[in-house]
Amino acid sequence: MFENIRRRRLLASAVFIGFAATLAGAAPSFAQSGEKVTLTIANSQWLDALRGQNLWAAVKQYETVNPDVTLEQEAIPSAEFADKLTTEMGAGQGPDIAIMQEGLFYTMADAGFLVDLSDAVKGVDLNSTNDNGVIDDVRYGIAWQRAAYALIFNKSVTADLGVKIPTTVQELITSAKEATDKTPGVIGFTARHQINDFSGWSMDFQNWAYGYGVNWVDDSGKLTINTPEAVAAVQAFKDTYASGIIPVGDSMPTQRTRFKEKQVAFSIDNSGGTLNIASGGALPSADIGAAAMPFAHPGAHQQIFLGVSAHSEKQEEAIKFLTWLVSPEGQQALRAASGPDALATDVPVTAEFAAANPWAPEFAKLAEHSRSTLIPGYEVDTPQIMRFVMQAVEKSILTDTTPEQALAEAQTAVDQQF
Repeated sequence: MFENIRRRRLLASAVFIGFAATLAGAAPSFAQSGEKVTLTIANSQWLDALRGQNLWAAVKQYETVNPDVTLEQEAIPSAEFADKLTTEMGAGQGPDIAIMQEGLFYTMADAGFLVDLSDAVKGVDLNSTNDNGVIDDVRYGIAWQRAAYALIFNKSVTADLGVKIPTTVQELITSAKEATDKTPGVIGFTARHQINDFSGWSMDFQNWAYGYGVNWVDDSGKLTINTPEAVAAVQAFKDTYASGIIPVGDSMPTQRTRFKEKQVAFSIDNSGGTLNIASGGALPSADIGAAAMPFAHPGAHQQIFLGVSAHSEKQEEAIKFLTWLVSPEGQQALRAASGPDALATDVPVTAEFAAANPWAPEFAKLAEHSRSTLIPGYEVDTPQIMRFVMQAVEKSILTDTTPEQALAEAQTAVDQQF
């Protein structure tokens, strides 16, 4: 699969292969080396309220196992993460370890910026979340978390006020408006809707696309952007946007904060985002509900991978850290901070967590049939393809351009590019 991808045009931002360093081997042990080492780990989640602190505290437990190593954050906002990491790695710089969304991971691997992590997982019973971490028979990535999507809601608005949990987009619009009417000041529905948050919005929109039966490729592998299913998905989002239930202009962090503060009725978010909302706000986690999204077909999941930089001068120590992270001790530490997200190994959510967070089991159920946000056969090119798609969505929601017209333009651009 990936060999075919290499023969197509790569993303311009990733063509820095000349900077790739020689890959280094590493011992699977995480015993002390006797030398003081600082490992820098890049992740947008370090900035998440409370959850970021908990995740960082989990990985910092490694310093107890190996006191010769100090872990240091490189915290980058999610909207800037891909561009910043690509620029740093292209210049032969950047962190020792990067925690990346699946699409960026493929780009980094294709550009030669990541090293073989096989030694870190020897003898480890990895689950299917790690499958896409192997490219051309080489393991460049280890699963950090997999987060499925669901429709989440504030029970104090829905249950207490009798607002229906929607099963269609039209019902979503109706219920969101009813929630606002019954509780003035409460926002009906939150969702990403701005191209300046392209990475997050494009992944979120895959739920609408998949929900309406979109595949983006036909049986022959040809890219199919302007299909009846895609038109229906864009029209549904356009109708939702035009209904006035979305707080236009608010970033997703702002929208999540509002949900935390009991100011939102409904949202479509992933399990990690929901854990963020459930942590440290005025809204008790027990008052958050989760249900299937208001679409006919299953949605998407966000897969996040850990990778070690080929530019790092501390590859051996970085791989020792990953060896610990996939050990039972490391996975248990990460489990406590990851909520319902699936990890690299099958570490179950505790009964205590499920009881305190009744929305969590629904995410696990939806994850059984969720899909990758990457386009099959075009994994490296997915960001570029989705750029054309999201530009079409933006044009349609902001102007009188119909979804058919906007997607036809996107199809032409994609055909010219690929």
